Amino acid sequence: MEETIFLEQAVASLMKQHLVEARLHTDSPKHLTAEQFANNRAAQAELAGVKTNPYFVMVDPATGDKVGEFALSGGFGVWPSKWTEFLQRMIRKTGRG
Repeated sequence: MEETIFLEQAVASLMKQHLVEARLHTDSPKHLTAEQFANNRAAQAELAGVKTNPYFVMVDPATGDKVGEFALSGGFGVWPSKWTEFLQRMIRKTGRG
């Protein structure tokens, strides 16, 4: 996602204008210490409640409340449109559109 979908013009412009991105790397401890990896997995369990990757959670920065969740499904051909639709729903839901 980070190297393909997030870089597409329609997606990148929405994300740049409306989101502050934060990432938890929970699928591989490759570049993390054991403690960092354990902390990320704990945060994932608290925020998402699932171990699915990739899994996206939108949080309202003003309240800390979870606004929406998105589990990527389908094939690569539908990911850009599904992600864009999700972003647009979240933007409308938070009144930031």
